[in-house]
Amino acid sequence: MLAAVGIVLAAGFSLPAGTIVTKVSDLFPGAGDVRMQVIHKAQDEADWPFVAESGVLACVKVLNKPAVYFVPEQTPAATRAFEVDTDLLGMSLINLGMTNVLKPYGSLEALLKRITPFVTMGRQLCAQPPGTSLSGSEL
Repeated sequence: MLAAVGIVLAAGFSLPAGTIVTKVSDLFPGAGDVRMQVIHKAQDEADWPFVAESGVLACVKVLNKPAVYFVPEQTPAATRAFEVDTDLLGMSLINLGMTNVLKPYGSLEALLKRITPFVTMGRQLCAQPPGTSLSGSEL
């Protein structure tokens, strides 16, 4: 066991400076680390996955990986953000208890087809500087 710890330490110290270092905000984000974009359903958009006609797509890096969320524009206001991901099992666990966010879908394939463009757009949003807030379809 002690030898394994020594190998890990030696490997870590032999890497160039900055390889291991990552921003604390990419591990445990704060409010200023969120990137947001307002999105609306197009008039003839058939594959809009959400019940709400508009909302905010947000991305934040959690444990250095992009996490995409949708906050519906509704009354009463949403109590928390709805995570959107192509990992449907993870998405269902994180969003446990949240209803009336996604439109009904016939199959998991149909759901993936609907949400994948928003996951992609959200991940592109995460490439923007922390605190970015877009009001239109810039991405």
